[in-house]
Amino acid sequence: MTENKESRILRFLGYSIPILLVSYVLSIGPVAAWVLDKNGNAVNTKYMKPIMTFYGPLEWCASNNKFVGDSIRAYIDVCNGTDR
Repeated sequence: MTENKESRILRFLGYSIPILLVSYVLSIGPVAAWVLDKNGNAVNTKYMKPIMTFYGPLEWCASNNKFVGDSIRAYIDVCNGTDR
């Protein structure tokens, strides 16, 4: 019974961690569309500090890797409805 319970926990973690990581990365687009207008200016400024804190790791990756940065910016533009 212990081995079965351990395998369920490992299987749960094996599925949930990648799903949560992908959800975290994909959630930046809708959040940016909610916070920014079509010109990229902040509309909901009272939420900017917590959002910048939460998405800080993605911003760091985007600033240190051109491909990741371009991909994230393109995804944000698609979610925001802008065409740059």
